[in-house]
Amino acid sequence: MIRDFNFNDLDEVNNLLKELDFTIDKNSFDNEFLRVVLYDDNSIKGILVYNLIYDRIEIDYIIVHKNYRNKGIATSLLNYIEKDKGIENITLEVRESNTVAINFYLKNGFKKVSIRKKYYKEENGILMMKSLVK
Repeated sequence: MIRDFNFNDLDEVNNLLKELDFTIDKNSFDNEFLRVVLYDDNSIKGILVYNLIYDRIEIDYIIVHKNYRNKGIATSLLNYIEKDKGIENITLEVRESNTVAINFYLKNGFKKVSIRKKYYKEENGILMMKSLVK
């Protein structure tokens, strides 16, 4: 089941985010554009964090618990946010070395738009975009 984040989820979400050396705190939600959706089947198996900025979505990250990868969870989360009304495109940056993520996004209709030099300090980022305008 995919649902919106609520503050009761904070500890479980942060436990999953440890893999990225990242956490979310309550102050993060002072940002009116920030959205978090969860794949929750009695425990949180996947997270998609994004910003809804007028007519576009910018994905911050998707993470799926290592025991549940390659089961369609990330695709389900992505499909869920694509149904937002009035969204024209989705963008994201991904590390040049993250071929698993790059291939996932390409498989899901994203295209490489440009290279962002040293976006991740010592590593380039690839800007990817998916148009939702038919």
